[in-house]
Amino acid sequence: MYRRHFHLKERPFQLVPTPSYLFPSRCHQEALGHLTYALETGEGFVEVTGEVGTGKTTLLRTFLDGLDETVAVACIFNPTLNAVELLQSINRDFGIDAGSASRSDLTAALHRFLIENRELGKKALLVIDEAQNLSIEVLEELRLLSNLETTRAKLLQTVLCGQPELGEMLERHELRQLAQRISLACRLRPLSIDETCDYIVHRLKRASLGDRGDLFTPAARKQVYRYSKGTPRVINICCDRALLCAYVGGRDRVGARSVKEAVAELADRPYMDGTLLGRPMLAWGGAFLGVAIVFMAGFLVFGSSLWTPDAPQITASAVSDGGINSPEAPAPATYSLFDLFDEVSVAESIPWGIRRVMDAWGHGLSASELPAIGDPYLLLSAVAAPRGMEVMPMDGNLDQALAFGLPILMLFGSETQGPLALVHEGEEGKGLLRFQSPKGIVELSRGDAERLWSGRALIACTNPLGFSEVVTERSGLQEVIALESALSRAGFDRVSVDGHFDVETLRAVHALQEAYGILSDGMVGDLTRVALAAALKNGLPSAPERVATRDRSKGEVP
Repeated sequence: MYRRHFHLKERPFQLVPTPSYLFPSRCHQEALGHLTYALETGEGFVEVTGEVGTGKTTLLRTFLDGLDETVAVACIFNPTLNAVELLQSINRDFGIDAGSASRSDLTAALHRFLIENRELGKKALLVIDEAQNLSIEVLEELRLLSNLETTRAKLLQTVLCGQPELGEMLERHELRQLAQRISLACRLRPLSIDETCDYIVHRLKRASLGDRGDLFTPAARKQVYRYSKGTPRVINICCDRALLCAYVGGRDRVGARSVKEAVAELADRPYMDGTLLGRPMLAWGGAFLGVAIVFMAGFLVFGSSLWTPDAPQITASAVSDGGINSPEAPAPATYSLFDLFDEVSVAESIPWGIRRVMDAWGHGLSASELPAIGDPYLLLSAVAAPRGMEVMPMDGNLDQALAFGLPILMLFGSETQGPLALVHEGEEGKGLLRFQSPKGIVELSRGDAERLWSGRALIACTNPLGFSEVVTERSGLQEVIALESALSRAGFDRVSVDGHFDVETLRAVHALQEAYGILSDGMVGDLTRVALAAALKNGLPSAPERVATRDRSKGEVP
């Protein structure tokens, strides 16, 4: 939303491990050098550790992107596997037989592949991310795989990447044989204050349509370091929100004031040091506290809740948008929204909602597959990204969030309650918005939904292009081909998939944007990618709901 205002071609602080954005800090350069050296010299095991958010996955992606066809690579990003599942995943990534449930058969097939691969003059590399979650059984299996070797070289090289707990695990007595085989180990550390300032400038220059490396003032960059302690992921979160605060405030640059506003909004996050503001930070706006008080007052006046646990449908709306005297208005509510849910249901609503959203896209997840991440955006991103999906925040604009007809994770709550996650799946009752919840269906009038909503909403959808860069008439051949292919599959039959951003391609983009109420500027950015994903999933809308006029006027990019 702020890209047009600041002349950016894309969001510079996205939480996506994009190799082109890797900042060459001293420790990251050393780690990349260790990985390159280990591969060239044939070392068996390399260990890369770092705290959460220090850039381990981005480092791995950068390293892997630099490899050529002489290296066969298998990547494991789901370390919660047993030994047989690990072997099946490795074989599957290498393109060999993975159907057997026999450990010996799978190992034999892998051994044959590794020998043939070596005879072709190639190397084989196994990369395991989040390796601190591996079981003792799986780590022992990895040690046994390292025995697959010739008299001159290892047939399989392994990179273990994880949090510092990985190093602690390898110090255990029963894993001493594996620990002795790790020839190189490196640790990613937070950035210094100077590196943090340079990191911010680096990402801004990458994302800028011009030279906007100075978009953050020197004081703002230092404030970001003060709150983030140099952790790249927290820097990204803080800077992204600071850009939004500066945009909302109509400022041309991001100063210390915008950073402080951003940190105040992020105060409920466990990675932010709220004491640095010198005053308590509110995790939810004061307006929602007022709503909670009003609802509690209503509860005391009208009596106890009419809702029962066996009810399949819950109507939590006090009045319709037309007013309390409207003939179609629902009956006055006798409870607060949070009276419908116990503390356990509220606490479980976010992981439940994320699983519900992912299931709508055909990715069924068990509760054990969700990583232990508290922030809803980071958690949804963590499960969506490995499945080729992207997460789009739709904060602050309910109409825009609902316009695409896609499953939306919406957070409700106040300072003292919540966050409660409800999932809107595009279906509306008569004059009501219908949400799915762990307790059943909840119906709210649009007015009540806007008043109770915390302002946070997340859409997860497939990325129909496979990348996040803005596509225009000046984009490269591969980017345009990806766009044309997606438009053709969405029903724009006149679009030729030839890599030329011609008149028909431009007309199709305009038609897509108009169908979903996006400014018809012919540029394919975040909103248009979501619209394209919606069209591919549900078909083009026949009577589309338009987003608010003030948002249509902003468009995608300058």
